[in-house]
Amino acid sequence: MADTHCLVVGEALVDIVDGRETPGGSPLNVAVGLARLGLATTLATHLGTDPRGALVRAHLDDSGVALSEGSVDPGARTSTAEATLAEDGSATYAFDIDGRVGTLPAAAAGALHTGSLAAVLSPGAEAVRALFAEAPPETLRTFDPNIRPALVPHTRRTLRQVQAFLTAAHVVKLSDEDAAWLWPGEDPADVARRIADGGAALAVVTRGADGVVAARRDTTDIVDLPALPAAVADTIGAGDAFMSGLIAGLVEAGVTESSARVDDRALEAALGLALSCAAITVSRAGANPPRRAEIAGA
Repeated sequence: MADTHCLVVGEALVDIVDGRETPGGSPLNVAVGLARLGLATTLATHLGTDPRGALVRAHLDDSGVALSEGSVDPGARTSTAEATLAEDGSATYAFDIDGRVGTLPAAAAGALHTGSLAAVLSPGAEAVRALFAEAPPETLRTFDPNIRPALVPHTRRTLRQVQAFLTAAHVVKLSDEDAAWLWPGEDPADVARRIADGGAALAVVTRGADGVVAARRDTTDIVDLPALPAAVADTIGAGDAFMSGLIAGLVEAGVTESSARVDDRALEAALGLALSCAAITVSRAGANPPRRAEIAGA
Protein backbone atom coordinates (compact mmCIF):
# COMPACT_ATOMS: atom_id res chain seq x y z
CA MET A 1 0.00 0.00 0.00
CA ALA A 2 2.62 2.53 1.05
CA ASP A 3 4.52 2.04 -2.22
CA THR A 4 1.55 3.12 -4.35
CA HIS A 5 1.24 6.85 -4.74
CA CYS A 6 -2.15 8.43 -5.37
CA LEU A 7 -2.72 11.84 -6.90
CA VAL A 8 -6.13 13.39 -6.19
CA VAL A 9 -7.17 16.45 -8.19
CA GLY A 10 -10.01 18.78 -7.28
CA GLU A 11 -11.64 21.15 -4.84
CA ALA A 12 -10.76 21.64 -1.20
CA LEU A 13 -13.08 23.88 0.77
CA VAL A 14 -14.62 24.55 4.16
CA ASP A 15 -17.96 22.99 5.04
CA ILE A 16 -20.20 25.21 7.18
CA VAL A 17 -22.76 23.20 9.16
CA ASP A 18 -24.85 24.97 11.82
CA GLY A 19 -22.18 27.66 12.01
CA ARG A 20 -19.39 25.12 12.59
CA GLU A 21 -16.57 25.17 10.00
CA THR A 22 -14.70 22.02 8.99
CA PRO A 23 -12.52 21.09 6.00
CA GLY A 24 -14.36 19.42 3.13
CA GLY A 25 -14.82 19.06 -0.60
CA SER A 26 -15.18 15.68 -2.27
CA PRO A 27 -11.61 15.37 -3.66
CA LEU A 28 -10.12 16.58 -0.37
CA ASN A 29 -12.20 14.02 1.53
CA VAL A 30 -11.05 11.24 -0.79
CA ALA A 31 -7.41 12.29 -0.39
CA VAL A 32 -7.73 12.32 3.40
CA GLY A 33 -9.42 8.92 3.35
CA LEU A 34 -6.68 7.43 1.19
CA ALA A 35 -3.89 8.79 3.35
CA ARG A 36 -5.56 7.56 6.54
CA LEU A 37 -5.80 4.09 4.98
CA GLY A 38 -2.07 4.01 4.23
CA LEU A 39 -1.67 5.35 0.68
CA ALA A 40 0.93 8.02 0.02
CA THR A 41 -1.35 10.77 -1.29
CA THR A 42 -0.94 14.18 -2.90
CA LEU A 43 -3.80 16.64 -3.44
CA ALA A 44 -3.72 19.14 -6.31
CA THR A 45 -6.21 21.88 -5.43
CA HIS A 46 -6.66 25.65 -4.93
CA LEU A 47 -6.53 27.23 -1.47
CA GLY A 48 -6.05 30.70 -0.11
CA THR A 49 -3.79 31.76 2.75
CA ASP A 50 -6.79 33.03 4.70
CA PRO A 51 -7.82 31.44 8.04
CA ARG A 52 -10.05 28.93 6.24
CA GLY A 53 -7.15 27.90 4.03
CA ALA A 54 -5.00 27.44 7.13
CA LEU A 55 -7.74 25.23 8.62
CA VAL A 56 -7.75 23.04 5.52
CA ARG A 57 -3.96 22.78 5.39
CA ALA A 58 -3.78 21.76 9.05
CA HIS A 59 -6.37 19.04 8.38
CA LEU A 60 -4.35 17.72 5.44
CA ASP A 61 -1.14 17.77 7.45
CA ASP A 62 -2.77 15.87 10.29
CA SER A 63 -3.91 13.14 7.89
CA GLY A 64 -0.61 12.93 6.01
CA VAL A 65 -1.77 14.41 2.69
CA ALA A 66 0.79 16.39 0.70
CA LEU A 67 -0.22 19.44 -1.34
CA SER A 68 1.09 19.73 -4.88
CA GLU A 69 3.12 22.77 -5.85
CA GLY A 70 0.89 25.72 -6.72
CA SER A 71 -2.08 24.56 -4.65
CA VAL A 72 -1.83 27.53 -2.29
CA ASP A 73 -2.60 30.93 -3.83
CA PRO A 74 -1.76 33.91 -1.57
CA GLY A 75 -4.30 36.12 -3.34
CA ALA A 76 -7.23 33.70 -3.20
CA ARG A 77 -10.18 33.17 -0.88
CA THR A 78 -10.75 29.60 0.25
CA SER A 79 -14.02 28.18 -1.09
CA THR A 80 -16.95 27.23 1.14
CA ALA A 81 -19.98 24.95 1.09
CA GLU A 82 -22.80 25.67 3.54
CA ALA A 83 -24.67 22.48 4.38
CA THR A 84 -28.27 22.12 5.52
CA LEU A 85 -29.07 18.84 7.24
CA ALA A 86 -32.39 17.01 6.89
CA GLU A 87 -33.89 14.87 9.66
CA ASP A 88 -32.34 11.71 8.19
CA GLY A 89 -28.84 13.25 8.25
CA SER A 90 -28.65 13.91 4.50
CA ALA A 91 -27.19 17.23 3.41
CA THR A 92 -27.83 19.84 0.74
CA TYR A 93 -25.27 22.53 -0.07
CA ALA A 94 -24.93 26.19 -1.05
CA PHE A 95 -21.51 26.83 -2.59
CA ASP A 96 -19.13 29.78 -2.79
CA ILE A 97 -16.41 28.21 -4.88
CA ASP A 98 -13.53 29.02 -7.22
CA GLY A 99 -13.20 26.61 -10.15
CA ARG A 100 -9.39 26.69 -10.27
CA VAL A 101 -7.28 23.68 -9.24
CA GLY A 102 -3.77 25.15 -9.22
CA THR A 103 -0.76 23.83 -11.09
CA LEU A 104 -1.30 20.20 -12.02
CA PRO A 105 1.69 17.87 -11.59
CA ALA A 106 2.49 14.92 -13.82
CA ALA A 107 0.11 12.02 -13.22
CA ALA A 108 0.99 9.62 -10.43
CA ALA A 109 2.34 6.21 -11.44
CA GLY A 110 -0.03 4.39 -9.12
CA ALA A 111 -3.49 5.95 -9.04
CA LEU A 112 -5.17 9.16 -10.19
CA HIS A 113 -8.54 10.28 -8.85
CA THR A 114 -10.81 13.19 -9.65
CA GLY A 115 -14.47 14.08 -9.62
CA SER A 116 -17.19 16.39 -8.40
CA LEU A 117 -16.86 20.08 -9.24
CA ALA A 118 -13.31 19.74 -10.57
CA ALA A 119 -14.68 17.76 -13.51
CA VAL A 120 -17.15 20.40 -14.66
CA LEU A 121 -16.30 23.89 -13.36
CA SER A 122 -14.15 26.26 -15.40
CA PRO A 123 -11.41 27.21 -15.57
CA GLY A 124 -9.95 24.06 -14.00
CA ALA A 125 -12.08 21.36 -15.62
CA GLU A 126 -10.34 21.48 -18.98
CA ALA A 127 -6.89 20.97 -17.44
CA VAL A 128 -8.16 18.19 -15.18
CA ARG A 129 -9.75 16.39 -18.11
CA ALA A 130 -6.50 16.61 -20.12
CA LEU A 131 -4.47 15.26 -17.19
CA PHE A 132 -6.91 12.39 -16.77
CA ALA A 133 -6.98 11.51 -20.47
CA GLU A 134 -3.18 11.67 -20.85
CA ALA A 135 -2.29 9.61 -17.77
CA PRO A 136 0.10 6.72 -18.50
CA PRO A 137 -1.50 3.34 -19.15
CA GLU A 138 -0.12 1.94 -15.88
CA THR A 139 -2.03 4.56 -13.85
CA LEU A 140 -5.31 3.41 -12.30
CA ARG A 141 -7.80 6.19 -13.05
CA THR A 142 -10.82 6.57 -10.78
CA PHE A 143 -13.77 8.96 -11.02
CA ASP A 144 -16.75 10.01 -8.90
CA PRO A 145 -19.08 12.48 -10.67
CA ASN A 146 -20.65 13.58 -7.34
CA ILE A 147 -23.08 15.87 -9.16
CA ARG A 148 -23.96 19.14 -7.40
CA PRO A 149 -27.20 20.35 -9.03
CA ALA A 150 -26.98 23.70 -7.19
CA LEU A 151 -23.87 24.54 -9.23
CA VAL A 152 -24.04 22.35 -12.30
CA PRO A 153 -26.79 22.92 -14.88
CA HIS A 154 -28.21 19.85 -16.59
CA THR A 155 -26.99 20.72 -20.07
CA ARG A 156 -25.53 18.82 -23.00
CA ARG A 157 -22.15 20.41 -22.24
CA THR A 158 -22.18 19.15 -18.65
CA LEU A 159 -23.23 15.67 -19.78
CA ARG A 160 -20.37 15.63 -22.31
CA GLN A 161 -17.91 16.69 -19.60
CA VAL A 162 -19.02 13.91 -17.26
CA GLN A 163 -19.14 11.35 -20.05
CA ALA A 164 -15.53 12.10 -20.99
CA PHE A 165 -14.43 11.06 -17.49
CA LEU A 166 -16.74 8.05 -17.40
CA THR A 167 -15.17 6.81 -20.63
CA ALA A 168 -11.58 7.43 -19.54
CA ALA A 169 -11.90 5.97 -16.03
CA HIS A 170 -11.04 2.41 -15.03
CA VAL A 171 -13.12 2.64 -11.85
CA VAL A 172 -16.28 4.72 -11.46
CA LYS A 173 -18.25 5.24 -8.27
CA LEU A 174 -21.47 7.23 -8.27
CA SER A 175 -24.48 7.63 -6.01
CA ASP A 176 -28.03 6.70 -6.96
CA GLU A 177 -28.72 10.46 -7.04
CA ASP A 178 -25.90 10.91 -9.58
CA ALA A 179 -27.30 8.03 -11.61
CA ALA A 180 -30.78 9.55 -11.63
CA TRP A 181 -29.36 12.92 -12.71
CA LEU A 182 -27.40 11.37 -15.58
CA TRP A 183 -29.94 8.75 -16.68
CA PRO A 184 -33.37 9.59 -15.25
CA GLY A 185 -35.57 6.59 -14.59
CA GLU A 186 -32.88 3.93 -15.01
CA ASP A 187 -32.34 1.31 -12.33
CA PRO A 188 -28.99 1.71 -10.49
CA ALA A 189 -27.92 -1.78 -11.57
CA ASP A 190 -28.57 -0.87 -15.21
CA VAL A 191 -26.52 2.31 -14.77
CA ALA A 192 -23.60 0.31 -13.37
CA ARG A 193 -23.90 -2.10 -16.29
CA ARG A 194 -24.02 0.80 -18.78
CA ILE A 195 -20.80 2.31 -17.41
CA ALA A 196 -18.97 -1.02 -17.36
CA ASP A 197 -20.09 -1.74 -20.92
CA GLY A 198 -18.66 1.67 -21.82
CA GLY A 199 -15.18 0.49 -20.81
CA ALA A 200 -14.78 0.85 -17.05
CA ALA A 201 -13.25 -2.19 -15.36
CA LEU A 202 -15.56 -1.56 -12.42
CA ALA A 203 -18.66 0.59 -11.91
CA VAL A 204 -20.30 0.93 -8.50
CA VAL A 205 -23.55 2.73 -7.63
CA THR A 206 -24.12 3.48 -3.95
CA ARG A 207 -27.70 3.58 -2.64
CA GLY A 208 -27.30 4.89 0.89
CA ALA A 209 -28.92 2.61 3.44
CA ASP A 210 -29.86 0.21 0.62
CA GLY A 211 -26.22 -0.72 -0.05
CA VAL A 212 -24.43 -0.89 -3.39
CA VAL A 213 -24.62 -2.50 -6.81
CA ALA A 214 -21.54 -3.15 -8.93
CA ALA A 215 -20.81 -4.26 -12.49
CA ARG A 216 -17.55 -5.30 -14.15
CA ARG A 217 -16.39 -5.07 -17.73
CA ASP A 218 -15.44 -8.74 -18.01
CA THR A 219 -18.58 -10.34 -16.61
CA THR A 220 -22.34 -9.88 -16.89
CA ASP A 221 -22.85 -10.49 -13.17
CA ILE A 222 -24.30 -7.72 -11.03
CA VAL A 223 -23.10 -7.68 -7.41
CA ASP A 224 -25.65 -6.38 -4.89
CA LEU A 225 -24.47 -5.83 -1.30
CA PRO A 226 -26.27 -4.34 1.71
CA ALA A 227 -24.93 -1.39 3.67
CA LEU A 228 -23.32 -2.18 7.00
CA PRO A 229 -25.34 -1.32 10.11
CA ALA A 230 -24.60 2.15 11.47
CA ALA A 231 -26.18 4.73 13.74
CA VAL A 232 -26.29 7.72 11.39
CA ALA A 233 -25.09 11.08 12.71
CA ASP A 234 -25.03 12.60 9.22
CA THR A 235 -24.07 11.51 5.71
CA ILE A 236 -21.49 14.24 5.03
CA GLY A 237 -18.45 12.68 3.38
CA ALA A 238 -19.88 9.14 3.37
CA GLY A 239 -19.63 8.74 -0.40
CA ASP A 240 -16.09 10.09 -0.37
CA ALA A 241 -15.10 7.67 2.41
CA PHE A 242 -16.57 4.85 0.33
CA MET A 243 -14.54 6.05 -2.68
CA SER A 244 -11.26 6.13 -0.76
CA GLY A 245 -11.97 2.67 0.66
CA LEU A 246 -12.77 1.36 -2.81
CA ILE A 247 -9.52 2.70 -4.27
CA ALA A 248 -7.43 1.50 -1.34
CA GLY A 249 -9.06 -1.93 -1.44
CA LEU A 250 -8.39 -2.33 -5.15
CA VAL A 251 -4.77 -1.21 -4.81
CA GLU A 252 -4.29 -3.54 -1.85
CA ALA A 253 -5.69 -6.39 -3.96
CA GLY A 254 -3.22 -5.63 -6.76
CA VAL A 255 -5.54 -3.80 -9.18
CA THR A 256 -3.15 -1.04 -10.20
CA GLU A 257 -3.06 -1.17 -13.98
CA SER A 258 -5.60 -0.50 -16.69
CA SER A 259 -5.27 -4.03 -18.02
CA ALA A 260 -5.87 -5.63 -14.62
CA ARG A 261 -9.02 -7.65 -14.11
CA VAL A 262 -11.16 -6.95 -11.06
CA ASP A 263 -11.65 -10.55 -9.99
CA ASP A 264 -14.03 -11.78 -7.30
CA ARG A 265 -11.37 -11.60 -4.60
CA ALA A 266 -10.40 -8.02 -5.43
CA LEU A 267 -14.03 -6.94 -5.68
CA GLU A 268 -14.95 -8.48 -2.33
CA ALA A 269 -11.96 -6.86 -0.61
CA ALA A 270 -12.54 -3.45 -2.16
CA LEU A 271 -16.29 -3.30 -1.53
CA GLY A 272 -15.85 -4.61 2.00
CA LEU A 273 -13.34 -1.90 2.85
CA ALA A 274 -15.44 0.78 1.12
CA LEU A 275 -18.60 -0.18 3.00
CA SER A 276 -16.71 -0.23 6.30
CA CYS A 277 -15.30 3.24 5.67
CA ALA A 278 -18.74 4.60 4.82
CA ALA A 279 -20.39 3.03 7.89
CA ILE A 280 -17.82 4.51 10.26
CA THR A 281 -18.05 7.93 8.60
CA VAL A 282 -21.85 8.22 8.84
CA SER A 283 -21.70 7.29 12.52
CA ARG A 284 -19.97 10.58 13.42
CA ALA A 285 -20.47 14.20 12.49
CA GLY A 286 -18.90 15.69 9.38
CA ALA A 287 -16.52 14.31 6.78
CA ASN A 288 -14.27 12.29 9.08
CA PRO A 289 -13.14 9.10 7.32
CA PRO A 290 -11.54 6.32 9.37
CA ARG A 291 -7.90 5.49 9.83
CA ARG A 292 -6.67 1.98 9.12
CA ALA A 293 -6.57 1.06 12.81
CA GLU A 294 -10.26 1.92 13.16
CA ILE A 295 -11.14 -0.49 10.35
CA ALA A 296 -9.26 -3.27 12.07
CA GLY A 297 -10.92 -2.43 15.38
CA ALA A 298 -14.40 -2.47 13.84
